[in-house]
Amino acid sequence: MGDVLEYLVDGTSGISPGGVEGSAIVVGVCSKGQVGKGYLLGKSSDLSGLLGVGPLVERARDMLATGGQSPTLIAVPCSGEAKGCFTDVVASGGNGKYPDVTVSGVPQKNADIVVKVESAGQVGMATVKVSQDGGEKFGSAVTVEQQLVIEGSGATLLFPEGAQLEAGWQWAFTARLPIGPVSRVGDESSPLPTVAGTVLAGADIAIQIVKGGGRNEGTYQLSTDGGENYGKTRTIPVDGAVALADLGVTVTFPEGEYVGGTTYACNLLAPEASIVDVMAALEGPLALFDTEFVLVAGPTDSVDWAAMQARAEELWNLHRPTYFKAETRLPHDNEDLNDFAAWLVAEKQDIAARFVQVCPQYGRITGSDGVTGRRNAAGLQAGRSMSIPVQRATGRVRDGNISQLSLPDGWEAVQPVLEEAGFLTAKKYAGLDGAYWGDSRTLADDTSDYRYEEVIRTVFKAVRKGRVAALKSMYDEAGDPTQGANNATGLAFLKANIEAALDTMKGANPQELADYVVNIPGGQDIVNNGVVVEITLIGIPIIREIKLYFSYTYAGGKLDPRGMKQSGS
Repeated sequence: MGDVLEYLVDGTSGISPGGVEGSAIVVGVCSKGQVGKGYLLGKSSDLSGLLGVGPLVERARDMLATGGQSPTLIAVPCSGEAKGCFTDVVASGGNGKYPDVTVSGVPQKNADIVVKVESAGQVGMATVKVSQDGGEKFGSAVTVEQQLVIEGSGATLLFPEGAQLEAGWQWAFTARLPIGPVSRVGDESSPLPTVAGTVLAGADIAIQIVKGGGRNEGTYQLSTDGGENYGKTRTIPVDGAVALADLGVTVTFPEGEYVGGTTYACNLLAPEASIVDVMAALEGPLALFDTEFVLVAGPTDSVDWAAMQARAEELWNLHRPTYFKAETRLPHDNEDLNDFAAWLVAEKQDIAARFVQVCPQYGRITGSDGVTGRRNAAGLQAGRSMSIPVQRATGRVRDGNISQLSLPDGWEAVQPVLEEAGFLTAKKYAGLDGAYWGDSRTLADDTSDYRYEEVIRTVFKAVRKGRVAALKSMYDEAGDPTQGANNATGLAFLKANIEAALDTMKGANPQELADYVVNIPGGQDIVNNGVVVEITLIGIPIIREIKLYFSYTYAGGKLDPRGMKQSGS
């Protein structure tokens, strides 16, 4: 009593927490690391030492390369396995309406399968011949049933019941193992190496014989990026075995005389994770780390996108707004861009996911390690998102082109269709060099306000900051609601805190919000229903199209918009 008493009045400095922009999780398969563990990465992180090789490492490297000066990136390994695949069945050989023929099974070998109708008739009556070397050699004619087993390939062709087949029609597809066939360019007398093992990472292996000769005599160079960059010249080992430990495979040179100048190629398919594996790996990191978005490295389809949307909805209900970025598969070996685009559009038709972005963009990408490969470009776009303010589009031309990416030939023809369908793509502009990101689309339906990533980022940031600000008023006295929100002390405090949080976005440089309106409607039954606060966010418009109108007239004429100039006299 009678002393000087000190009190700390906290929360008056204007600090407004709640933003997680510029931070992300990337999840995928890699050859090292603990499944489900979050690895915090920075510009100087030893990715190979921590995570080895694989899709996760490639995407993390791309994100760090384009993520600005201090990105916050968490890499999460997940389990996966090297898988083969069957390409889509392509019909040809006539002008009729082909029946819908599909393929089922698990690939057992590398084969280019062609099934050709020998004699016309209904399924069960018609006969076909089968080739497994791309049509070079065909077997004997057999009667085609609804299920046509392609011997030794693991594939079964499924024909519709009662379908009418015409002579000359044929269906082609490829059976592909994780380790593709080894091809040779050059002297056919040069022995064909073999590649075996368990694939840990995708690669385009290229081998070039520098000096001819047998084992312990001839020399070679090896590339893992399709011949873009070769390693040192080495002597063919005495036992012929060259282990590529990072990739999980061994190249074996059989006995024989190798001819100088001969080149060999073999493609390795990257291991893939199921969506169940992905979500299981994310469980711990998502509970521990609060990030803006999650990038899933590796091929996905509409089933996976639906699962990501469901997980994003769960996170929203936990008051942690988070969205997902996903990739698609690359085009199959015998699939042109038109077929690839048709598959993508068909996958999108039955799904609307406003919190999911899907990037089918691919091309030749040069990594910060100097290695060039053909892969999906989602990591480059994700890094760009991390490096810019929330209201900014990743396609802003002023920010520069995608210097690491070379688009595939013919991409300009399908890009507008894919962008309109809701996919994230890159494009070229006449008069500018390089590729630029197009609209940052999501899989939201056409009536949604959340069709663009910059809208999601802005709203999610405002939601996070507004929620934290509103929490200060939990269990506070509302005051007298009949006096209005401005005069009821508790409601006024609530309104002021939310406004202060949003002021940080309005006052940012550059502005993240043009303005906002916070309204607490009067006449509320606060005791029974709580307080409803209506918040309108006024965003920054994005220039998505520019129209230039040019007209021509003569100086000094009646239509000169400057008016007639007076003579000097």
